[in-house]
Amino acid sequence: MTVETFSEWIVDKTQFKGALPNIPGMELTDNLMAFVERKLFTLNTGHAITAYLGKLAGHQTIRDAILDEKIRAVVKGAMEESGAVLIKRYGFDADKHAAYIQKILGRFENPYLKDDVERVGRQPLRKLSAGDRLIKPLLGTLEYSLPHKNLIQGIAGAMHFRSEDDPQAQELAALIADKGPQAALAQISGLDANSEVVSEAVTAYKAMQ
Repeated sequence: MTVETFSEWIVDKTQFKGALPNIPGMELTDNLMAFVERKLFTLNTGHAITAYLGKLAGHQTIRDAILDEKIRAVVKGAMEESGAVLIKRYGFDADKHAAYIQKILGRFENPYLKDDVERVGRQPLRKLSAGDRLIKPLLGTLEYSLPHKNLIQGIAGAMHFRSEDDPQAQELAALIADKGPQAALAQISGLDANSEVVSEAVTAYKAMQ
């Protein structure tokens, strides 16, 4: 049996009456959404991008992919970009968030976890939707006029995801073949087809072919 040392236990302290409990490993907050988005924008975003770029590069596992320096640079960069949104939106401490990113990268490197890139990459239509791990942080960078070039690389990688065992991957491929990458991405993500950010993603997508 493989045991993973990474864990998070975030608790909404507004749900307690009277004295707050002091339990080892429990982190109390009065803004649970901030920590929900921190996980989505960091762990989930990084995991997906590692999978998509890893599969494109021919890697089998998340560990193999994150040990590829080119992929690692994009994944780390994307988490830093999404992190800048969190810092701006919720006031997270920049140094603590940088340490959190390193913790996530360490999780991806865990040699005891046989995390298959194809399994992690499944359901690309859901992961490219407006409220999920790729587009939602991108929208945050647009809201605050922040850099997003690495998130764009992750989105382009997701558009390339193919798997015979995943109906969403097949639907994605058919949609791109039918409508082209620009219209397909706009339909899936809710982004404006004529926006600069969709153009950036399509350019990155074509560069990966």
